[in-house]
Amino acid sequence: MLWLVSGKYNFIDNGYADMVRFFDLAPILLAILIPALTMRLFSEEKRNKTFDILRARPVSLLTIYSSKFLATFIFFLITLAPTVIYVISLSLLANPVGSIDLNNIIVSYLSLILLSVVFITIGLFGSVISPNQIVSLIISVFLCLFTFWGFELITGFLLSGKTQAIISSFGLLHHYELMQRGVIQIKDLLVILNYCILFIILSLLILRSNRQKLVIAIAVLSVLNILLYFIPNIRFDFSSDKRYTLSNYTKSTLENIGKEQNINIYLTGDLNSGFQRLQDATNNLLIDYKRLANNNINITYNNPYQENKSNIFDTMIDKGMPGIALNEMDREGKASRKIIYPYAQISNGKDTLVVSLLKNIAGYTAEENINASIETLEFEFTDAIRLLNQESFKSVAFIEGHNEIPRTYVYDAEEALSKYYFVNRGQIGNEIDILNDFSAIIIAGPLLKYTEAEKYILDQYIMSGGRVLWLLDGTYYPHEELASKGFTASMKNDVNLDDILFSYGIRINSDLIQDMQCVSTYLMEDDNSQSAAMIPSFYQPLLLPSQDFPITKNIRDVKAGFASSIDIVNNSPDTKKAILLTSSANTHIVNVPEPIDFDIERIQKQPDYFNQQFIPVAVSLEGIFNSGFRNRPIPDSVNIGTYQPLEKSKDTKMIVVSSSDIITNEIQGKGEASQVLPMGYDRVSQQQFGNRDFIVNAVNWLTNNDELMALRKKKQQLYILNKKAAYENRDKYAIMNIGIPILFMSLIMGVAILYRRRKYEK
Repeated sequence: MLWLVSGKYNFIDNGYADMVRFFDLAPILLAILIPALTMRLFSEEKRNKTFDILRARPVSLLTIYSSKFLATFIFFLITLAPTVIYVISLSLLANPVGSIDLNNIIVSYLSLILLSVVFITIGLFGSVISPNQIVSLIISVFLCLFTFWGFELITGFLLSGKTQAIISSFGLLHHYELMQRGVIQIKDLLVILNYCILFIILSLLILRSNRQKLVIAIAVLSVLNILLYFIPNIRFDFSSDKRYTLSNYTKSTLENIGKEQNINIYLTGDLNSGFQRLQDATNNLLIDYKRLANNNINITYNNPYQENKSNIFDTMIDKGMPGIALNEMDREGKASRKIIYPYAQISNGKDTLVVSLLKNIAGYTAEENINASIETLEFEFTDAIRLLNQESFKSVAFIEGHNEIPRTYVYDAEEALSKYYFVNRGQIGNEIDILNDFSAIIIAGPLLKYTEAEKYILDQYIMSGGRVLWLLDGTYYPHEELASKGFTASMKNDVNLDDILFSYGIRINSDLIQDMQCVSTYLMEDDNSQSAAMIPSFYQPLLLPSQDFPITKNIRDVKAGFASSIDIVNNSPDTKKAILLTSSANTHIVNVPEPIDFDIERIQKQPDYFNQQFIPVAVSLEGIFNSGFRNRPIPDSVNIGTYQPLEKSKDTKMIVVSSSDIITNEIQGKGEASQVLPMGYDRVSQQQFGNRDFIVNAVNWLTNNDELMALRKKKQQLYILNKKAAYENRDKYAIMNIGIPILFMSLIMGVAILYRRRKYEK
């Protein structure tokens, strides 16, 4: 099943360099095979009357029991030992070679050994009960299956989440699943210890040992359990990347949940190995959430196709969960296509939020996208739960009065931010403290100059710890003229902010970026033609997000328009700077003033036209800034009252973006039929780029949600197989991993038989 038979348990078909499927399958086999080993150990002795002879020997009953237990346990370890060849094979097939989580595998083996110990004590108990070995086998198998799965089955008939959790915790499956992931808790070990002692005591009671001592043992065990109940449930995460260790922020968020949360998971059905891994990771995470939330979280898996088969696609779109087309091809080249819904829906009875489980990052392989999705699960769920349960909101403001982007075209940005903040709009005016109530302000695409008074108020807002998202265009061009004629002039977009930005360490240049990595647009072939040609729009680049910063980690490339280059003009030790968005490796800078046109042929005739690379377009700054009005007079029109001017800022943050197009949305249709398209949506390719994520993450980072944003930096090692090597050597590894354990066991049994024959024949 692991190496030869195709299916979800097959290591090579699964595609990942881990032992998860082995440890999923092993308990099923052990629940049957261990009782088969133990069924004769006492029942045969009783049936043949040899147990009384054995008791007459000068050995205690506990010694007899321990010997039989140890014999079975050693035999189990011998049969488990050759499965190490699986680990070696996966290590050789891993990409790169040796890339496996050995810590996790060792702990999983330990959990399997502990589970087998419980099954052995149950098997011995079954053998003690009846002199008939078949009856012993049936009793033992039933008890093994019940202690492992039975309590989980019982929880299916219960409605209360807390009751389900309590009942489930009695079963071994609940604790085995956690240990299988490489996580060990004190309570997990305690449950296993309790099961072992319970069945040992029951077996010895039936064998008529000293009942007074056994009663004392039960009493001591009970007292010990009561004492251990008050010991903190210490948890050890042995996975190499600590992937199962939740942040303190997540823990505090879950512990403060007041209302019961219902989480519906729609990623169900017949999934391939990658999406099955994503579903498993989601389930593992939510189990931890449920435990920390005092079982105030109810988890349900819903198959959309079972709810409404006829109109499921449109129904899910209306719920904000559009289907994802999954195209697959099997080993024989047969293609298949199905629609899946990688989403979760969280509700607290009043409000509902949709969580997207899948990240689709351009340039990533399917495995890398799945891994990126798993990395962001904690952030996505914690953020959604926080939003549903927060009672107070911070305020942010869009600055107006300088011919900024019209409100209609930042509607989607306001809508996205309104989940987190009270969103305001207004002009600066002359009051020095007018911005103090806002956690952050957004300056989106101004075209008119700021007055010195407005600049001073902005500067002092920053000096007092205010946060700013600057979305400033370095170049101005007439949009209407470019759209109607196909060419236009360009000029510097002078909004009178260069001097204070320079004092903060940033300069937005008066140029335009052309990039080979860009969206496409339609261009009319001539004035009389009714057809349009699709051409690359080099002035609308798809910007590359940094994967090392929480704002841009695991987001799609960001669609921009007519962006300019940014220079970092000082390296002050008081200010930390990070580049968030850049152009691609094939970039050209158009200096202003130069005409803007769509002459693609001219560009394509120049092989070295795109001669620059990775030009910064968005930069974050955090730390202490010098005032732009240092050693300068305060503008007369500013009403400062008793305010004391600041020349150095408090610890604060800002983000500078050289393209206001990033925050804009388009409008489709007219009048009542008009529709707002989301930020970053491209109508030509019908793709949704990462603009929305970028803007929301940027404002969250600015408003001091550092602990929440830190969750986006969480990394997990990707352990995958070298598919080419795995498929080319499939038969060789199947023969090796099936044959070597058989040869090993044959050798062990042959040596044992020869030893016994030689010993007893003499």
